[in-house]
Amino acid sequence: MAQLATLYDGASAHRHTVDVAPAPGGLRLSGADWSLDVDAALLHRLDDDRATLRLGRSDRPGWRLVISEPVDPAILALVGRPDRYGRWIDRVGLAPALGVFAVVAAGILAVGYVAPGWIAPYVPRSWEANLGDSIVGDFGDNRCRNPRGEAALVALVERLEPGATAPGPDRIKIAALDVGMFNAAALPGQHIIVFKGAITETRDADELAGIVAHEIAHVRRRHVTEALIRELGIGALIRLFAGDIGANAQSIVSLSYTREHEREADADAILMLKRARISPKPTANLFGRLAKEYGGSQFGAEFLNSHPLTVDRAKRFAVAADPAATYRPALSQEQSDALFSVCWKGPQKGQPGSQRKRPR
Repeated sequence: MAQLATLYDGASAHRHTVDVAPAPGGLRLSGADWSLDVDAALLHRLDDDRATLRLGRSDRPGWRLVISEPVDPAILALVGRPDRYGRWIDRVGLAPALGVFAVVAAGILAVGYVAPGWIAPYVPRSWEANLGDSIVGDFGDNRCRNPRGEAALVALVERLEPGATAPGPDRIKIAALDVGMFNAAALPGQHIIVFKGAITETRDADELAGIVAHEIAHVRRRHVTEALIRELGIGALIRLFAGDIGANAQSIVSLSYTREHEREADADAILMLKRARISPKPTANLFGRLAKEYGGSQFGAEFLNSHPLTVDRAKRFAVAADPAATYRPALSQEQSDALFSVCWKGPQKGQPGSQRKRPR
C-alpha cells in the first residue's frame, strides 16, 4: 500500500511530495509522472522521532525521505529496526558499550584536552568524510549551483594545488553558499565552503585565492579535526565514534584555530601562491581592509572570529611579494566573471560580475 512521504533529493533545494510503497528488494517512489525504485541495501534509518520515519541513502549525501507515522509494516520490514545508540553499540549492547565509552572518556580526559594535536591524526578519515558530507548536505538549500561558477571555483583550487580536486581519498571538495556573510571555512573530509559574501566582497580573484589557499592549508594539515576536538570536546568524538554525524553545522563552520595553526596556514598559503605565481599582495590588502572595514560589524564577524586578523598577518603576505617576480592573474577574465557570478540564478548573459575588473 502506497503512502505519502516527503523527499529531499540532495541535488536541489526542492521538496518533493511522493508516494512510497514496498517494491521487490526495496522501495518504489512515485511522483506525478515518474517512478523510481531504491534498493533497500542503500537505505539506512536516520534519527527517527515518534512522528516520522526518516531514511537516507548511502550513495547520495543529503538525500532524505521522511514518512509520517503510521508507517506500513512492509516498509519497516525492509529498512530494519532503528539504531538506537549507533550501529556498533546496538550490536554489542548498551552495557558493554558504556564500559568502552568509560575507558575512552578516561583516556580523552587525560590526553584530549592537553594535546588534541596528538589525537587528530588517528581519527579515521572515513569518519571525517561522513561528517563533512552530512554538513554539506545540510546546506543543500543554500548551495550555489551555477555550473560555470562552480567550475571556476574548482579551477582556482587547481591553480593553487594542481591535482587537488582529482578523484581519490585526498580530493578537495569546494562549494559556494548563497549566504551574504563574509566567511570561508574548512570542514572535515577535505571540504571547503566559501560564502557568497567572501566572493562578492573581494576585489578580484587574486584576493580570493589567498583565502582559498589558507583553507586548503587547514584541510591538508587536518587543523579542522584538531579544532573540533579542542572546541567540541569528548562529545564530538563520541558522536563520531558511535556513527552519529548529526553535528550542528554552524558549530563546525565557526570553529576557530590556534595562532600556531593560523601561522602554519598562512605560511602554506604563501607557498601555494608563490608556486602558482599569484601575488600575495592582494591577500595582504584584503586582510588590512577587512580589519579596518568589518572589525566591528556583524558582516565580517564570523570570518574575523574564526580567522583573527592582525597587523602581522597582513605584513606576512605583504613582505612575501617579490618585486622582481612575474605574477599572473589567478584566473582568466572569463573564469573570473563566472566565479563572481557563481550564486547568480538569473540568465547566464549579463549576469553580475561580468564587468568585474580583471585580476592583477
